[in-house]
Amino acid sequence: MIAVEDVTVVYGAREVLKDISLSLDNGLFVLLGKNGSGKSTLLKTIAGIIKPSKGRVLVLGKDIHGLSRREAVKLVGYAWQNPYAGFVEATVRDELEFTSRVTGVPLNRNIVEMLVPSHLLDRNPFTLSGGEAKRVSMASVIALDQPVWLLDEPFDYLDDEGVKAVLGVIEYGLSRGKAVVIASANVAYLHALRANKVVILLDGRKVFEGGVGELSDELLSNYGVPSRVVVCGQGSRRGNAAPG
Repeated sequence: MIAVEDVTVVYGAREVLKDISLSLDNGLFVLLGKNGSGKSTLLKTIAGIIKPSKGRVLVLGKDIHGLSRREAVKLVGYAWQNPYAGFVEATVRDELEFTSRVTGVPLNRNIVEMLVPSHLLDRNPFTLSGGEAKRVSMASVIALDQPVWLLDEPFDYLDDEGVKAVLGVIEYGLSRGKAVVIASANVAYLHALRANKVVILLDGRKVFEGGVGELSDELLSNYGVPSRVVVCGQGSRRGNAAPG
């Protein structure tokens, strides 16, 4: 589904990604790394938004940077970390329809209904709360039902209902054979995702690739990712854990 071949991305004099190679089939993949490690840059490079200084990205055998934006969007959906970044329309309804109008691809209404409550449809997207905007932003991209979904910090801003909605739409996509890549700075939702593979970036380099079972708190801490002990609390270390 996705082949990242020896990709380097340079901003000015700084190498943001350094010789990254990945091969991702259909399934769920989690990209971990501390802030500034290159996660968002890698997702945007896979989506065709950022062109690599060296190397190439193939999606279903096609060089994503050799396609027009209209064609690339039909293959890869990139949901922004900042949900307000991609809004261009005056209502949520028009926002959801915008990419469909541009590409000529009909929306998958199941995805829209899973993510966007109907009472938001006539709202201005810039007046939404962070969690509401996150759900609308994600739906406006992945409702095109692309074979590849790239979700940048998809659980930011969300309440319990929002988290359940996003987990549900991820499961829906996986049940239909998609490749889903999630970028995150922590492991808070890793237990709920059942990822096929985890990749960790550090300073633009791939430093780990393997299964969830291979991740230890020490390994995560060494690469600047908050460990499960930090995320879930220190109670057990202080002897305050609830009895089993």
